[in-house]
Amino acid sequence: MKKILKIAKLELSLLFYSPIAWLILIIFIIQCGVNFVELLEAREAQQQLGYPVKGLTMDIFGGNQGFFAAVQNKLYLYIPLLTMGLMSRELSSGSLKLLLSSPVTNRQIILGKFLSMMLYGFLLVLVLMLIVGFGAFFIENLDFKFLIGGILGLYLLICAYAAIGLFMSSLTSYQVVAAVSTLAVLAALNFVGEIGQSIDYVRDITYWISIQGRADNFINGLISTKDLIYFILVIGLFLLLTIMRLNSGREIRSSMVMATRYALVVIVVLFIGYFSSLPAFDVYYDTTRFKEQTLTQNSQELLEKLEEPLTITTYVNVLNVWANVGAPKYRIMDLNQFDKYTRFLPDLEMRYVPYYDYSLNSRDSTEKTLEERGRQAAIAYGYDFEDLLTPEEIREQIDLVPELNLFVRTVEYEGRSTFLRMFFDMVTYPEEAEISAAIKRLLQEPPVVGVLSGNDERRIDLTGDRSYKDLTNTNNSRGALINKGFDVVEIAIDSVQEIPIDLAALVIADPFNTYSEEQAQKINNYVEAGGNMLIAGEPGKQSLLNPIIEQFGLTFKEGMLLQESEKFELDLIQAEVAEEASKIGIEFENEHVISLPGAVGISINSDKKFNVIPVLKADSDAVWNKSGNFDLETDTIVFDPQTDLRSEAPLAVAVTRKFEDKQQKIVVIGDADFMSNGELGRFNLRPRNYEFTFQMFKWFSDGEFPVDTSRPEPIDNTIQVSTEGISWFELLFIGGIPVVLGFAGAFTLVNRKRK
Repeated sequence: MKKILKIAKLELSLLFYSPIAWLILIIFIIQCGVNFVELLEAREAQQQLGYPVKGLTMDIFGGNQGFFAAVQNKLYLYIPLLTMGLMSRELSSGSLKLLLSSPVTNRQIILGKFLSMMLYGFLLVLVLMLIVGFGAFFIENLDFKFLIGGILGLYLLICAYAAIGLFMSSLTSYQVVAAVSTLAVLAALNFVGEIGQSIDYVRDITYWISIQGRADNFINGLISTKDLIYFILVIGLFLLLTIMRLNSGREIRSSMVMATRYALVVIVVLFIGYFSSLPAFDVYYDTTRFKEQTLTQNSQELLEKLEEPLTITTYVNVLNVWANVGAPKYRIMDLNQFDKYTRFLPDLEMRYVPYYDYSLNSRDSTEKTLEERGRQAAIAYGYDFEDLLTPEEIREQIDLVPELNLFVRTVEYEGRSTFLRMFFDMVTYPEEAEISAAIKRLLQEPPVVGVLSGNDERRIDLTGDRSYKDLTNTNNSRGALINKGFDVVEIAIDSVQEIPIDLAALVIADPFNTYSEEQAQKINNYVEAGGNMLIAGEPGKQSLLNPIIEQFGLTFKEGMLLQESEKFELDLIQAEVAEEASKIGIEFENEHVISLPGAVGISINSDKKFNVIPVLKADSDAVWNKSGNFDLETDTIVFDPQTDLRSEAPLAVAVTRKFEDKQQKIVVIGDADFMSNGELGRFNLRPRNYEFTFQMFKWFSDGEFPVDTSRPEPIDNTIQVSTEGISWFELLFIGGIPVVLGFAGAFTLVNRKRK
């Protein structure tokens, strides 16, 4: 060990007696300073403008656009310049012969030189730790454990690059050739992950070999044994190859024997690496403060209930816009979306069924038949056309017409299955909330929401502003109830003898006509049997629903609520969630509002049979009730204290009573637009209608759906330094420290030359 340390010390002294070590250190410090300042200034500007900044540790340091990613993307430029002379210098000067004849082994020579690179790499790590140290002063409650994990990943990457550079330096006596060769090998190791991705098994091997993004898990808060083993194997492989290269100068062996030995070493490394990356052998440690890279406790408890393997079948229509996602060459990327689940379900089976058929997103062509278009798409996405199912064959397996033949998955367990969809949003893939909801549907009966029809109530099958399709059953909307674990059905009141009592809730929203005696009796029978309900009224429709809600001790008030506002229409009520709403699990911050465009107040009468809980309230200083005939578009309407009264009536109430072995739950709200397609798409107010609606239906489903995958709010949400303070830091890292190091380097080099 002493000899290894002496060689490392000598190598480091030689490195710092050349300008390259000083220049790289200076450039690295400047690069780190510039990147960190840019990220910090951008967030500080957001904070100054009043925009929320949250989770600053992850936001600034993690992710694909963060500080650690910027460092990772530049490291490959530095290390070849450091390693190019490690062995090339010995070969060109002839000093290698002296080393080989000295009482040191080849192993000691290589380990000593590699140790010198590890020590230099630690200097780069110290720079990163210095940045983190300043970050602790700049950012409130910095997540140090997360940052240490990221730095560890970058250090392992430096060591891997150094081992590769050391091996390439042993192959040539020309330092420039060694540097260029190292860059070529690093480029090849980055590119190899793209090779053979359309071929089963080959893709797993080439993907494991690839060094591209190997530190991504570390810098995003996840340390895994498969990544640690990868770096250890890569470092060990190239060090061993370097030792074998030096030994070849002392041994006389045929080229065939040498090639076989090299091949065996590589094969053994690939074998160990491949099996270590399998889910069954992989162990993870989440370095984030609130375990953001791991499934929530609710999801983990859900998976523990699975007694048999789970199967996810992906149906890929090659004529669909998402066909590339399911293509063989993108299979690894697709599988990685389920990493959080394969950690807990290593036997999770992922199947892919490609087919071709007409789709909502497929382009029509009058020149080519469907089969010709399918054949063309198969070639484009890397499929063998013979492996694609025809429209007739896929329909024999599963009916995907209701899914519009889009890219869709089924989750299957013990003979039951449910759909798992892609979404038309920025994320596209289903996340934990949707995946866990799909799994939970297989373990228990999903709650069913029935929407009453027969009197021109709000519809669940239309896309107009007044309808409820976006919230209820739009397949590719992440916010739809069907993607949160619910089933949503239409209840045609004239087509059923009795309304099913096992509904999670019956929605009666804004009927256009009065319910007949027979229809009203069916509704009353449902109420008397203990059924849950959501009743939504509208101005001018009070008389249609009051006969139903009067039995709960409630009535919709006459008139219409208006709210004084400089920015919005008078009939847009910005409701607040009442404190009492927490009793039914509905909680929001004080600044959050629920938008109700056109609402009526609710009168509460004493009724001992039902317990009434206020849910939504209006700002009594700004909202008043306007009666009579008026036109908001043509009339000039302002609050008149002589004739108008401010409204303190609740806008929504929850009504409960103990019914046999359960609690009957009813919500009455004075607006039917709050969960309409148009209102959920409102952008000028940013209301919390989606969240409010989900919490309400969660109450109806006894807390079962949607699955709660929420995490604690981040606590690193404040930048504690001004723009001036950031400027001083920038001056220090871009000017002060580099200048000091420059003088130190110049002094060292001049002093060395004089000696």
